[in-house]
Amino acid sequence: MKTFESDTVTIPRTAPTRCLPAPERLAETEPCSLVRAVQAAVHAMDAISLRAVAGADAGALCEPRMLLALLSYNYARQIYSSATIEHSIRADAELRQICRHQLPDAQILLRFRRDNREALQQCLQFTLRHLADNKLAEGIVTRVSDACLAEEANRRIIMAMFTDSMETKRNGTAEPPVDLCYLVAKERMGMH
Repeated sequence: MKTFESDTVTIPRTAPTRCLPAPERLAETEPCSLVRAVQAAVHAMDAISLRAVAGADAGALCEPRMLLALLSYNYARQIYSSATIEHSIRADAELRQICRHQLPDAQILLRFRRDNREALQQCLQFTLRHLADNKLAEGIVTRVSDACLAEEANRRIIMAMFTDSMETKRNGTAEPPVDLCYLVAKERMGMH
Protein backbone atom coordinates (compact mmCIF):
# COMPACT_ATOMS: atom_id res chain seq x y z
CA MET A 1 0.00 0.00 0.00
CA LYS A 2 1.35 3.40 -0.97
CA THR A 3 1.00 6.54 1.06
CA PHE A 4 1.76 9.98 -0.26
CA GLU A 5 1.86 12.06 2.92
CA SER A 6 1.62 11.49 6.62
CA ASP A 7 -1.82 13.11 6.55
CA THR A 8 -3.46 10.64 4.17
CA VAL A 9 -6.81 8.98 4.47
CA THR A 10 -7.10 5.36 3.45
CA ILE A 11 -10.42 4.41 1.95
CA PRO A 12 -10.93 0.68 1.54
CA ARG A 13 -12.33 -0.64 -1.71
CA THR A 14 -13.09 -3.99 -3.17
CA ALA A 15 -10.28 -3.23 -5.63
CA PRO A 16 -6.75 -2.43 -4.41
CA THR A 17 -6.64 0.07 -1.57
CA ARG A 18 -5.79 3.69 -2.37
CA CYS A 19 -4.42 6.44 -0.18
CA LEU A 20 -5.01 10.07 -0.98
CA PRO A 21 -3.14 13.28 -0.33
CA ALA A 22 -4.77 15.95 1.80
CA PRO A 23 -7.34 17.98 -0.19
CA GLU A 24 -5.19 21.15 -0.21
CA ARG A 25 -2.72 19.23 -2.39
CA LEU A 26 -5.31 18.69 -5.13
CA ALA A 27 -4.79 20.74 -8.26
CA GLU A 28 -7.62 23.11 -9.16
CA THR A 29 -7.72 21.83 -12.74
CA GLU A 30 -7.55 18.14 -11.89
CA PRO A 31 -10.91 16.36 -12.14
CA CYS A 32 -12.09 15.35 -8.70
CA SER A 33 -12.34 11.58 -8.40
CA LEU A 34 -14.81 10.02 -6.02
CA VAL A 35 -12.08 9.10 -3.56
CA ARG A 36 -10.70 12.63 -3.55
CA ALA A 37 -14.17 14.11 -3.19
CA VAL A 38 -14.79 11.93 -0.13
CA GLN A 39 -11.47 12.95 1.37
CA ALA A 40 -12.21 16.64 0.82
CA ALA A 41 -15.65 16.18 2.38
CA VAL A 42 -14.27 14.40 5.44
CA HIS A 43 -11.61 17.06 5.95
CA ALA A 44 -14.29 19.76 5.71
CA MET A 45 -16.29 18.15 8.55
CA ASP A 46 -15.87 19.28 12.13
CA ALA A 47 -14.37 16.32 14.01
CA ILE A 48 -16.05 17.47 17.22
CA SER A 49 -19.49 16.87 15.70
CA LEU A 50 -18.71 13.16 15.16
CA ARG A 51 -19.62 10.65 17.83
CA ALA A 52 -17.33 7.68 18.38
CA VAL A 53 -19.04 4.30 18.31
CA ALA A 54 -16.10 2.02 19.05
CA GLY A 55 -13.83 1.79 22.06
CA ALA A 56 -10.53 3.63 22.33
CA ASP A 57 -8.67 0.36 21.63
CA ALA A 58 -10.49 -0.14 18.31
CA GLY A 59 -8.52 -0.11 15.08
CA ALA A 60 -7.77 2.93 12.95
CA LEU A 61 -10.73 2.21 10.66
CA CYS A 62 -13.09 2.51 13.63
CA GLU A 63 -12.20 6.16 14.21
CA PRO A 64 -15.14 8.48 13.45
CA ARG A 65 -13.50 10.24 10.48
CA MET A 66 -12.54 6.92 8.91
CA LEU A 67 -16.04 5.51 9.36
CA LEU A 68 -17.46 8.71 7.87
CA ALA A 69 -15.17 8.34 4.85
CA LEU A 70 -15.93 4.64 4.51
CA LEU A 71 -19.71 5.06 4.53
CA SER A 72 -19.68 8.21 2.36
CA TYR A 73 -17.50 6.49 -0.21
CA ASN A 74 -19.64 3.38 -0.38
CA TYR A 75 -22.97 5.23 -0.40
CA ALA A 76 -21.67 7.50 -3.17
CA ARG A 77 -20.89 4.30 -5.13
CA GLN A 78 -24.41 3.09 -4.26
CA ILE A 79 -23.16 0.26 -2.06
CA TYR A 80 -25.60 0.32 0.85
CA SER A 81 -25.28 -2.98 2.70
CA SER A 82 -23.24 -2.76 5.90
CA ALA A 83 -22.50 -6.48 5.60
CA THR A 84 -21.15 -5.99 2.06
CA ILE A 85 -19.00 -3.08 3.21
CA GLU A 86 -17.69 -5.15 6.13
CA HIS A 87 -16.90 -8.05 3.79
CA SER A 88 -14.99 -5.82 1.35
CA ILE A 89 -12.90 -4.44 4.22
CA ARG A 90 -12.12 -7.88 5.58
CA ALA A 91 -11.24 -9.19 2.12
CA ASP A 92 -8.33 -6.74 1.87
CA ALA A 93 -5.37 -8.58 3.42
CA GLU A 94 -3.14 -5.47 3.47
CA LEU A 95 -5.77 -3.46 5.26
CA ARG A 96 -6.32 -6.21 7.83
CA GLN A 97 -2.60 -6.30 8.54
CA ILE A 98 -2.24 -2.54 8.83
CA CYS A 99 -5.20 -2.28 11.20
CA ARG A 100 -4.06 -5.33 13.18
CA HIS A 101 -7.34 -7.12 12.44
CA GLN A 102 -9.31 -4.45 14.34
CA LEU A 103 -11.75 -3.63 11.58
CA PRO A 104 -15.30 -2.28 11.83
CA ASP A 105 -18.06 -4.84 11.57
CA ALA A 106 -21.57 -4.28 10.23
CA GLN A 107 -22.90 -3.42 13.71
CA ILE A 108 -20.33 -0.62 14.15
CA LEU A 109 -21.27 0.73 10.72
CA LEU A 110 -24.97 0.65 11.64
CA ARG A 111 -24.31 2.39 14.95
CA PHE A 112 -22.12 5.03 13.33
CA ARG A 113 -24.78 5.77 10.72
CA ARG A 114 -27.44 6.08 13.42
CA ASP A 115 -25.36 8.23 15.79
CA ASN A 116 -23.81 10.45 13.09
CA ARG A 117 -26.58 10.65 10.53
CA GLU A 118 -26.49 14.43 10.10
CA ALA A 119 -22.71 14.50 9.62
CA LEU A 120 -22.95 11.55 7.21
CA GLN A 121 -25.62 13.32 5.18
CA GLN A 122 -23.55 16.52 5.02
CA CYS A 123 -20.43 14.63 3.99
CA LEU A 124 -22.30 12.62 1.37
CA GLN A 125 -23.96 15.78 0.02
CA PHE A 126 -20.54 17.48 -0.18
CA THR A 127 -19.16 14.45 -2.02
CA LEU A 128 -22.06 14.39 -4.46
CA ARG A 129 -21.58 18.14 -5.01
CA HIS A 130 -17.95 17.59 -6.05
CA LEU A 131 -19.01 14.89 -8.49
CA ALA A 132 -21.78 17.10 -9.88
CA ASP A 133 -19.32 19.96 -10.33
CA ASN A 134 -17.17 17.65 -12.46
CA LYS A 135 -20.19 16.83 -14.63
CA LEU A 136 -20.88 20.55 -14.96
CA ALA A 137 -17.30 21.20 -16.03
CA GLU A 138 -17.49 18.39 -18.59
CA GLY A 139 -20.77 19.72 -19.97
CA ILE A 140 -22.68 16.55 -19.08
CA VAL A 141 -25.22 18.56 -17.04
CA THR A 142 -26.14 22.23 -17.24
CA ARG A 143 -27.02 22.95 -13.62
CA VAL A 144 -27.10 21.29 -10.21
CA SER A 145 -29.55 21.98 -7.43
CA ASP A 146 -28.26 21.89 -3.86
CA ALA A 147 -31.75 20.90 -2.72
CA CYS A 148 -31.67 17.92 -5.09
CA LEU A 149 -28.22 16.94 -3.83
CA ALA A 150 -29.49 17.08 -0.24
CA GLU A 151 -32.45 14.87 -1.18
CA GLU A 152 -30.16 12.44 -3.00
CA ALA A 153 -27.82 12.16 -0.01
CA ASN A 154 -30.84 11.54 2.23
CA ARG A 155 -32.23 8.95 -0.22
CA ARG A 156 -28.95 7.04 -0.23
CA ILE A 157 -28.85 6.89 3.56
CA ILE A 158 -32.45 5.67 3.61
CA MET A 159 -31.54 3.02 1.02
CA ALA A 160 -28.72 1.86 3.29
CA MET A 161 -31.10 1.65 6.25
CA PHE A 162 -33.63 -0.27 4.18
CA THR A 163 -31.01 -2.64 2.78
CA ASP A 164 -29.67 -3.39 6.25
CA SER A 165 -33.18 -3.97 7.62
CA MET A 166 -33.94 -6.41 4.78
CA GLU A 167 -30.70 -8.31 5.40
CA THR A 168 -31.53 -8.49 9.09
CA LYS A 169 -34.92 -10.01 8.32
CA ARG A 170 -33.45 -12.45 5.78
CA ASN A 171 -30.78 -13.63 8.24
CA GLY A 172 -33.34 -14.12 10.99
CA THR A 173 -31.44 -11.97 13.47
CA ALA A 174 -33.06 -9.52 15.83
CA GLU A 175 -34.25 -6.46 13.98
CA PRO A 176 -32.41 -3.24 14.80
CA PRO A 177 -34.55 -0.28 15.83
CA VAL A 178 -35.88 1.68 12.86
CA ASP A 179 -34.75 5.28 12.72
CA LEU A 180 -37.68 7.68 12.82
CA CYS A 181 -36.20 9.59 9.88
CA TYR A 182 -36.85 6.52 7.71
CA LEU A 183 -40.52 6.57 8.63
CA VAL A 184 -40.80 10.32 8.02
CA ALA A 185 -39.04 10.02 4.67
CA LYS A 186 -41.30 7.12 3.73
CA GLU A 187 -44.38 9.28 4.43
CA ARG A 188 -42.89 12.16 2.41
CA MET A 189 -42.33 9.86 -0.55
CA GLY A 190 -46.07 9.00 -0.53
CA MET A 191 -47.00 12.68 -0.79
CA HIS A 192 -45.21 13.22 -4.12
